[in-house]
Amino acid sequence: MPLALGVLLAGCGPPPVSAGTQPPAPVSPAPAPSAPAGRGCPEEGVRVEVGQGDAASGLRVLGLSLVNCGSRAYRVKGYPGLRALGADRNALGVRVLHGAATIAGSGLPGDGPPGPVVLEPRERAGATLAWRNTYDDLREPPVTVRFLEVAPVAGRPVQVVEPEHGLDLGSTGRIAVSAWSPRPAG
Repeated sequence: MPLALGVLLAGCGPPPVSAGTQPPAPVSPAPAPSAPAGRGCPEEGVRVEVGQGDAASGLRVLGLSLVNCGSRAYRVKGYPGLRALGADRNALGVRVLHGAATIAGSGLPGDGPPGPVVLEPRERAGATLAWRNTYDDLREPPVTVRFLEVAPVAGRPVQVVEPEHGLDLGSTGRIAVSAWSPRPAG
């Protein structure tokens, strides 16, 4: 009996992850994070953390935090550099838009123009991701993002985070991100 149960359960795994609305260019797997997300302090002195998601009326939002875990001030201006990754950690064909209002239709808290942010040790900045699980082309399979590669801004070292339930982008293959803004500690 235990052997039969084991054989039956062996085929029960998560459904395959689709590649998105456009086939991505060949990309090597994402680099390993310099420190596990949420633990330790990467060499650059900031750690990326992912919050809990919220899905209301089809709009999904997720918070990102940039925590200064170093010993000196850290300056950032602009939008987080993002790349959507599948379960295999390969890049997906997802368009990243600047400004959460491009998906939400109106501004979300903290979704203003980019400005300089100076984080003293133990201070944090936040950014908001927004997307919709919408099917605008039923010929395309759904896009599911399992990991996000996040840099404080494009060109800086990346960290890989895993949102708790992934991001279900429907067939649109689009996600928007707000600029970093100061957030209260906690």
